Amino acid sequence: MPYDKGAVHPAEMAGALGDVAEIVYGVADSEHARRLEPVMAALGRTVALTGGREADRRAVEALDVDGVVTFSERMIRTAGWLSADLGLPGPGAAAAEAVTDKSRQRDLMRAGGVDTTRSAVIASGADWDAAVAAVGLPAVLKPARGGGSRETHPVTDAQEGRRLLARVQGAGEPFVLEELLLGRDHKPFGDYVSVESLVLDGTPHHFAVTGKFPLAAPFREVGQFWPSPLGIAETDAVLDLVTAALRAIGFGTGVTHTELKLTPGGPRVIEVNGRLGGHISELARRAAGLDAVRMAGTAALGDTSTPSPVPTSGRVYWQYNNPAPRERCELQAVLGWRETLRIKGVTAYTPYLRPGAGLPGGVMTEPLDLVAGDAADHDEMFAQLAEAGRTLSYSFTFADGERTISMGCLSDA
Repeated sequence: MPYDKGAVHPAEMAGALGDVAEIVYGVADSEHARRLEPVMAALGRTVALTGGREADRRAVEALDVDGVVTFSERMIRTAGWLSADLGLPGPGAAAAEAVTDKSRQRDLMRAGGVDTTRSAVIASGADWDAAVAAVGLPAVLKPARGGGSRETHPVTDAQEGRRLLARVQGAGEPFVLEELLLGRDHKPFGDYVSVESLVLDGTPHHFAVTGKFPLAAPFREVGQFWPSPLGIAETDAVLDLVTAALRAIGFGTGVTHTELKLTPGGPRVIEVNGRLGGHISELARRAAGLDAVRMAGTAALGDTSTPSPVPTSGRVYWQYNNPAPRERCELQAVLGWRETLRIKGVTAYTPYLRPGAGLPGGVMTEPLDLVAGDAADHDEMFAQLAEAGRTLSYSFTFADGERTISMGCLSDA
């Protein structure tokens, strides 16, 4: 398992797959992975990965592995290369590169007649004028590679966009300018959904359409729920589009997470991700008794069992991530979390940071915690969230002093 920061902790991998196979953790060359290497060593074997295709293939080949799977965005290409080079089930090396390159996947979907979203690659500031001319404004500027809405910004003015690019583009890092997809009014729900799929030998099997809460500005995700609020016809259109997108990309075997904007003209692909979506494993266990981590791992080992779709009626299962402020600060305390757990339907509160943790600010999705629950229907879900918003609050130290912000106001902070 090529490992770096991502959707699944090493202990969750061991719990889901330890009875199926001996786990070998491929430790990425990153501070996060090195910090967790002792944990991985206690759970299974480890092997250092360098990011070099040939060197990593030799290191893993010597271990005689039977499958390769990752849950980290940063390691999808490595997992794709390894599985392809070792003749094991996987997405395919080309598809693994496509799902981690926003420009490349757009090209493939456009060639397959699936997507018409205008986009242009920006290798340096010299490409800015041509990109604006090709895409038009308003648009979205984002890294060609990356996740968690890192440095993803709306652009409405060409000159402001040029200055923004100069500020956020690292040396040699390609960015993409894309047409801004405008969602239809879908309040109180978010104007986008995701589709969770298991692809087996090129055939997608969709097991859930995930509803979303409205984004925090500019594009920060704050939570999701099952089932989605979509009707049958729109659900079918969403699933058909994801099937076509995955086939255009040529994705072989693995779990995917595809995000789609719900526009007035129908669903449009935001992006295809070649991994399990964030927190989907927890949602799947509660809502459907489905172990998505085990499913992904056994598919990598050659299991061709198809998942049952998550029920679209019955209770609503939800997760809410409180976003960190966009201004640099330090978390001092979380207030009211015990009272939040006493709200009917709230089943869990999981903090991600300890008091004293520094927060860098910026526009990347950076959750402070996870609040989870279930409800009789979507209306009750929103009532539970509103009560939690009045109960839970956060104390931060900013450059100008200390402030306490309620959960209900964090999205605007």
